[in-house]
Amino acid sequence: MQIAADNIDKLLAVEMRRRGIPRGFKWRIFEIARAAHDEPLCLAAARPLAGDPMRIALVTGAWVPDQMPVGESDGPYGTVVLAQALTRIGHDVTIFSDPEATPPIDFLARHLDLDIAVEAVVRHDPTVNDAIARDFDAMVAVERLGQNGAGEVYSMNGFPLTEHHHAFDDCFRLMRAAGKPTVSVTDGGNELGNGKIREELIRELPGLNLADRTPCGGGILCATDCDALVVANSSNLGCTGVVAGLALLREDVSLCHDPDVELALHHVGVGLGLIDGSGGGAVAACDGIPAESSAALVHLVRNTVERALETPRERAF
Repeated sequence: MQIAADNIDKLLAVEMRRRGIPRGFKWRIFEIARAAHDEPLCLAAARPLAGDPMRIALVTGAWVPDQMPVGESDGPYGTVVLAQALTRIGHDVTIFSDPEATPPIDFLARHLDLDIAVEAVVRHDPTVNDAIARDFDAMVAVERLGQNGAGEVYSMNGFPLTEHHHAFDDCFRLMRAAGKPTVSVTDGGNELGNGKIREELIRELPGLNLADRTPCGGGILCATDCDALVVANSSNLGCTGVVAGLALLREDVSLCHDPDVELALHHVGVGLGLIDGSGGGAVAACDGIPAESSAALVHLVRNTVERALETPRERAF
């Protein structure tokens, strides 16, 4: 299991970003995150979710007025894939997001025939975080932007987004204080949960934080910690890893994501107006990675799990 999980982590952390957006940091971010855990990231994230049925809150959705009016393609696809696997093993799942980003997420959930709630939060209402932390047993953030040390939220290029995004950071803090697991699936450092490795990122990758571009001077990197942090090529693919971790822990390959479903989600997302976060518009891609490439990685991850779980065969020579 350990060998398969390590290989899945590495496979999903291979950077494929195009020129024009921040790149060249991914592998080192992954290495720093891996050093912060005692086991492969996909297992560390899946382990608290692989047990008896419980109520799990998923949060996702990165939207920007004018540029991404109903949200980014990275996050929603992976979130519904993770929700599908979690419901298959008996968990009660609810997805939360900002009002603008909720409709396409809800449609994607229905596309996968999921019988789950997808709820729009009242932005900046602190009672939202209190209620989630009280009513749910675990929380997973997928490509959900988080606050820096000054309580501000920024895009990967340092664009201010605090006004437009509900901060779930206090929810993470409340859940961790109550001993409830928090998992973050990320790809760039400015997402909720990256506080787990923020100081290491600033020390080893000083150009990543963009402190000089942010009005508050605090940079883009999130300061909020989590229990398990996944770093991948995209957060959608990070969810593929978490689902693979569930499959390995429960010895059930049927929980793995499917490459045909990955392709379909990309094309459905185009119709819903979800935007490629690399600046590519409403196209079948995620962070500049074409749908076919993501589907190929999904296939390789599934194959890795299949080989790990199949009955051993010994060579006779």
